[in-house]
Amino acid sequence: MHQHQEILIPFQEGIDAQASAVEVTYKKTLRWLASLNISSLQTSRLMFAGIGASYAVLATPVYRLREEGHHAFRTHGDDMPIGSPLLADWYIGVSQSGRSPEVVQAVQHQRDPYYRLSIVNQPDSPLERLCKTSYCFDGLIDSGMSSVVVAATTVVLGMLSDLVVGSINMPAWDGLAQQLRELQPRAQPIVSRFASQLRNVGCVDFTARASSLSAAEQGALLLREGPKVPAMASSTRNYLHGMTDSVGNTAHVIIGGEREVLLAKQLRAFHVPVLLVTDFKGEYPTGADVIYIPSMPACPRSLLEILVMEILAVELASIRGADINAGIMARIDTKMTD
Repeated sequence: MHQHQEILIPFQEGIDAQASAVEVTYKKTLRWLASLNISSLQTSRLMFAGIGASYAVLATPVYRLREEGHHAFRTHGDDMPIGSPLLADWYIGVSQSGRSPEVVQAVQHQRDPYYRLSIVNQPDSPLERLCKTSYCFDGLIDSGMSSVVVAATTVVLGMLSDLVVGSINMPAWDGLAQQLRELQPRAQPIVSRFASQLRNVGCVDFTARASSLSAAEQGALLLREGPKVPAMASSTRNYLHGMTDSVGNTAHVIIGGEREVLLAKQLRAFHVPVLLVTDFKGEYPTGADVIYIPSMPACPRSLLEILVMEILAVELASIRGADINAGIMARIDTKMTD
């Protein structure tokens, strides 16, 4: 077996390529879902495993499945030591490279390969070989921070969760690529204005309603990895229990509805920068930068929310003079050699 050499493109090029990747992935996923034993997934406990960006994008589909009464969990693998009991029936591993040891180890808790499923970008990976069922993007060309594959993976996970709970919301997915194309130029100047206030900020807090948590977690990861800005992510309800008290040398990205608008109003009273991404129609806090996204199902919406986070990463890198395409720390043991 051999390790495939990835071809990396600049992060901005990856953002620009997302809409086309979503269109292709949507059509391919429809064909793939038709081949699945969906009845087994519908009646089983599901454990999703991913790390980094893959872990982040699992939050929203897991919430969606639970909301509809299904047993669904997510793990980054590191919290499942060898010897852990079987916690679900199906183990679904998500990894761009297919070589993340934590994800491979998590999936191996299910000893029967029939009940293992992988979603990977690079073919012929250790994770793919472990699983009886696999969705492979066949080496999508992407940026180092995985803007293209993150979008494509979000489509697959969202459509899979749709089918598990009943049926695919075809209009929501069918129109998503065009919505991405329309949102980018509309969001750009708003995000730029917000980012211009963040030259010397100590930390950027990402806070989201539970159904939008994928965007918050991905946003914090993007800022730390791209412009190298300290950032953290939390669901709204957890954030309210103490984390709010660090407000001061902070900026805030808040994603959600009416409750999140109230949080934005509270934070703006401390004169800190606030970017609000919301589907709530009403009175917004004075001085906040607001991006309105019409109400839609959580999984397709998460792609639009994540797009805003990606634009913010690019803007902050430009303002701070950081190379968004270069890492700092060497990743010495985060990938398996085969």
